[in-house]
Amino acid sequence: MGLPMDFGMFRRLIRRTGLDTTTPRVVGCPMQRLCMTDEQMFQFISNWIVEGRTCFAGSNAYSTFAFEPGGKIAPTSIVYANTFLDFDHETKPENSFADAAQCSAFLRENNIAHWVSFSGSKGYHIHIVHEAKKFRFEHNDGSAAALKAMVYGIQNHLKRTLGLPTMDEASMGDPKKLCRIPFTPHVNRNGKKNGRWCYLLPNDDSLQQMTHEDIVAGSYEPDFKLYRIQGDRLTLPEMVKRLGVILSKPEEQIQPIIRSNIEVDPEGDAKRFLAALDLRCPGVTNELKRLNPKHKARVYAALFAKIMSGMTANQFDAVWVEMGNAVGYVDLHNHEHRQYQMSTLFDNPRMAHFPNCTTLKANGCCIGEACPKFSEDLVTGSKPKDPARKIRRKWKPKSPE
Repeated sequence: MGLPMDFGMFRRLIRRTGLDTTTPRVVGCPMQRLCMTDEQMFQFISNWIVEGRTCFAGSNAYSTFAFEPGGKIAPTSIVYANTFLDFDHETKPENSFADAAQCSAFLRENNIAHWVSFSGSKGYHIHIVHEAKKFRFEHNDGSAAALKAMVYGIQNHLKRTLGLPTMDEASMGDPKKLCRIPFTPHVNRNGKKNGRWCYLLPNDDSLQQMTHEDIVAGSYEPDFKLYRIQGDRLTLPEMVKRLGVILSKPEEQIQPIIRSNIEVDPEGDAKRFLAALDLRCPGVTNELKRLNPKHKARVYAALFAKIMSGMTANQFDAVWVEMGNAVGYVDLHNHEHRQYQMSTLFDNPRMAHFPNCTTLKANGCCIGEACPKFSEDLVTGSKPKDPARKIRRKWKPKSPE
């Protein structure tokens, strides 16, 4: 069975949800392709459904981009129009639905435009629709970190203030996050289908009257319905102001603990590597649990393998692949690009020092007080004062005139 709609219906869908190609957009997971037209996206998705592959699109589009070694697409500016919230629970999907419904109700009360979908498995998605705004996304000038901090700030504010435990922390703070395209079949990362489809849900009060069981039952042959998206479409900075989000500088962010484990061979090299890294810096281990670990966490993991564990590039690559298969790293397929990056690190004699805690914290690889090495002095940047220290001065009497 192919895409259950013709091109006209597909174009209505992606334009209603803001997933169109007015600006170039990536599609596909794990292998990503750049789409320049709606027709091109329609052809890719139609073919992938027939082939039994997953159907994802970038939640935001790239106005300018570059191709890195290995063909990886790297945006240098992003047209931000969509904040993606992912709700998931491994054993109680009804909890995911309850959190998504609560979040949707809050957004309606605050007149914020959004749409809701069921993943086709155990999760629910909310997409906050913004007025599109172009952001620079360069890593060497801090603009990428600034945009990530703004996205994370909104997501974290909703999670903490509303009490949404099933909102996935591993997907927070990523403006390039991939999302499942509505009205496509659910296929897991192992290529297995469950017979269900991702589909749109009402974004009004009727959502509160539904149950998870009803939604699952409707996912086997979902009706093609496009719900009207109501509410204000705010730019990302306006959204921060509307919600009263207090943003921290990127280097001041302590990362939340990701409550999951990387399930690797208990007797293998990957297990020993993770155990040793966790003793040295649990903040880096925490970042490796994300579907798309940040660049600095990757670098620090490789440095630890090279300096502390004495691994070769090939040995660490094998460990990385095992971890990537366990977690589901989105770019694990890109062997050429990964090996190029590893060679630049392992072959460089200047890359011979593992970062200290201040540097780890500055680059988002710190879990704060959960780490036994954490100190409040790292937060403030101050040095501890010695309360017993006294300053003694000797005053010379004035000489007689």
